[in-house]
Amino acid sequence: MKLRPFLLMLCIIILGDACSINSLPPTTGPAAISPAATLTVGAPPTPVPATAVPFPTIQPATLPPSVTTLTPAAVPSRLDTSGPYLAYLRDAAKGPEIVLMDANGKGELSAPFPMDLNSSLPPLLSNLLSSDGDWLAFYTGSAGPAFGQPGPDASDLTLKLMDLYSFKMLTGDSQVITRLLSADYPANFVTAATQLGMPDVSAQSLRDSFVAGITQSIAWSPDGTQLAFAGQMDGLSSDLYLYDAGSQAIQRLSSGPQEVEWIDWSPDGKWILDGSVYFVGEGMTYDVYATSRDGKVTRKLLSDYRMGPGVTWLNGSEFLTYQSENGPGNHGLVRVNVETGRVDKIWDASFSTFLPDPQGDWLVVLAQSRDEMTLVNLATLKQTVVTLPGPAHTYGSAVSDLIAMDPGADRHFIFRQNTGVDWYYLSTSGASTDSGINADLVSIAPDQQHWIVMKNDIQLFSNTGTRTKIFALPSGMQAGDFQSIIWRPDSSGLFLVSTSSQLFALDFSIGECELVEQHLAASGPAGLIWVH
Repeated sequence: MKLRPFLLMLCIIILGDACSINSLPPTTGPAAISPAATLTVGAPPTPVPATAVPFPTIQPATLPPSVTTLTPAAVPSRLDTSGPYLAYLRDAAKGPEIVLMDANGKGELSAPFPMDLNSSLPPLLSNLLSSDGDWLAFYTGSAGPAFGQPGPDASDLTLKLMDLYSFKMLTGDSQVITRLLSADYPANFVTAATQLGMPDVSAQSLRDSFVAGITQSIAWSPDGTQLAFAGQMDGLSSDLYLYDAGSQAIQRLSSGPQEVEWIDWSPDGKWILDGSVYFVGEGMTYDVYATSRDGKVTRKLLSDYRMGPGVTWLNGSEFLTYQSENGPGNHGLVRVNVETGRVDKIWDASFSTFLPDPQGDWLVVLAQSRDEMTLVNLATLKQTVVTLPGPAHTYGSAVSDLIAMDPGADRHFIFRQNTGVDWYYLSTSGASTDSGINADLVSIAPDQQHWIVMKNDIQLFSNTGTRTKIFALPSGMQAGDFQSIIWRPDSSGLFLVSTSSQLFALDFSIGECELVEQHLAASGPAGLIWVH
């Protein structure tokens, strides 16, 4: 995030102590945040040859309970550092707020979050907030309720942008990017269904699909300069668009007959994924496309696919995804290459969970029975079955029980036993060995050189397995009261998220857990994320 110190100083001089602001959030992501997979979802493009001329550039429209009695430490209404900042949503008396907090937990700024947290929002805060912390995208108006008739406000859905420089200057200025609905909305769905002529696709199913996906389909590029989103301004269905925050230009990247349900960027920012449908509900399937950032190349990657929630990227060009059904459960794990369109089958049967290592070289698949793991060499796809010393712990909770580690000593993974709190190392040779760790929670630092274990206290270990420090848990709390950990990007400390929506900050150099937030938002886009 670029710094404007002279503006911030001017604001402080003018407003002084009268400035009022507030506090703090939760998260996911491999290194700096949590072990959860990163994912988002988006729009349906029609395949376009590599030599195709991109759609013309369009200028934006001009439009007018706590588990303890602890009290958070007094947090000054300003930021003390130049970043990075922990961003999150908070429940406040006057409505939800978005908060930026210094990595040390000492300074913060907050402003009203400009959307109703109970409205249809994307699943992650990172969908709306740019990674550089400059911009917050949000929606105003409505496209009408799904599975019902449009209401009187069903023609004013608008995508807007808040300048977080202005947010930090306490003005909350925002600008319109574009209105998202066609001039004849919602009559356009009747025309679209007639043109399609498909017996199973009706005007109502198209409208339901559009409403379900339109405000879910949004994602910032990894560098925070461009916003991919779904809109219906120029066609009968929603399409993929790209907004440049610098030039304020909008480019249309696709023009297909389906409705966009989700959008995701490749980690290197070269490709935009989107999933599109003709109907939503039980049994729905996606066609998945990849579009190059310049809009010149579009590839259809998957057809009629019952995707699970999102994708897991291995690198800039490959991701993992799977099929999900109520009966058989999760199955059909595949690796997809966006550069070539190649799809490799990894696992056909049902599974409990899977996890790649940070380098994208190895993959662990846990069988549904949880008494067996399979190691997959992602270079050769060779599989090694590992019989566990006992059933692995149940997965899927906010606290992960299968974690990828630094491979220096061939300890690529560490997992928890179901029968207690014993943790085992798993090597790429298929050997599982007792780590000697007995803990409720284990977490690996972003630098992969440190990790912590929590039970009756918090213990910090080096990558060699040497314990370097011990910290007391917050007063009145135990390890089971915490559901996730957010490391500082430089691995010098962390934030603990409690099951009662509290946030604690721990600086390793100081050694005390300090309560810095009591009211993390209970609804709305999830995530405590770092912005720079």
